[in-house]
Amino acid sequence: MSIERTMQASELETRDKQVVERERTRPGPIFRPDVDIVELPEAFVVTADLPGVDESHVAVRLEEGVLHIEGALSVEPDPSWRPVHVEYQLGGYQRQFALSDAVDADGIRASMRDGVLELRLPKTERHRPRQITVQAG
Repeated sequence: MSIERTMQASELETRDKQVVERERTRPGPIFRPDVDIVELPEAFVVTADLPGVDESHVAVRLEEGVLHIEGALSVEPDPSWRPVHVEYQLGGYQRQFALSDAVDADGIRASMRDGVLELRLPKTERHRPRQITVQAG
């Protein structure tokens, strides 16, 4: 049985990007990027999809306990481009998260690869699991 026959029509429908309320200071729409957050014993790992954005156009900042992610497209489309069908809208990206005291703010690291931003938010020592040695009584 082919994959095409097993997929239902609802699976093939396009999913729109979530638009953040438009800012008046920037041209074009601002989208809310899809994000995954994974908890590891020593850290939280946040991955954010920022298609069309390279690392030189990404800003990550921590301000008053809120982590801000912003991305701008690095390439404008060719004005002569005349698409027949468009599902991918152009615009910037913005997302923010309130961090708890479990995150070591000084240890946050960011990296970017193939349009995916990865943030590593280490846990404070107090919030990391640790082994307790049991002694004979």
